[in-house]
Amino acid sequence: MEILLEIFGYIGTGLVILSMMMTSVSKLRAFNMCGAVISAIYSAHYHAWPVVVLNVCLFCINGFHLVRDARKTKKENQEVIS
Repeated sequence: MEILLEIFGYIGTGLVILSMMMTSVSKLRAFNMCGAVISAIYSAHYHAWPVVVLNVCLFCINGFHLVRDARKTKKENQEVIS
């Protein structure tokens, strides 16, 4: 079971690293959010609370920007149609 948890942690790390290679900001944020969730769960298991807080903050910041950008794009598209 311990090896599965380690693999889970490496997947989270890999997603965060992969997110930094994205050319699209929205893809970067989405991959980073997935990695942050996995890393937060992994860190919580080991009671590494500062790392959990970091990953929760990253998730919230990326989520905020994704929603904001989606709303901005939707508004711009509506203005073009009008």
